Amino acid sequence: MREENGTENPEAGAESAAAEATAAEVRAEPDLGKFKSVDALARAYKELEAEFTRRSQKLKALEIASEPKDGNRDETARPPRGEELYREVMENGEVRARVLSEYLDSLKGVPLMTGGGAGLTAEPVKPKNIREAGNLALGYLRNQKQ
Repeated sequence: MREENGTENPEAGAESAAAEATAAEVRAEPDLGKFKSVDALARAYKELEAEFTRRSQKLKALEIASEPKDGNRDETARPPRGEELYREVMENGEVRARVLSEYLDSLKGVPLMTGGGAGLTAEPVKPKNIREAGNLALGYLRNQKQ
């Protein structure tokens, strides 16, 4: 290229050549890799999209099948409350026994049961005569009515 004073500028020629090469690349077919044409690439994309949709639907169906049947996600995400918790504890004998054992251990005073489950026994009262026997029987009958 010539400058205004009539001398050649080598940098301007290099810029012009680079611009022409870029324009030629834009006009040429893009690199499609293993595809022979843009139409073949578009068909492959549509097939891939359809396969992706099928797999997504199958995955969703499997997720739904693995969810609990007795409620939706929101109910299964929160911990059980009140009656639900009571029912779950009562259905599980091991948990029920543990709760009862911890409760009995927490009681202050005379233990109601020992570790083996045997209750406390009082020393037997043996009447010495018929009058004491009658009083014991009367006391027993009065306590039964209350």
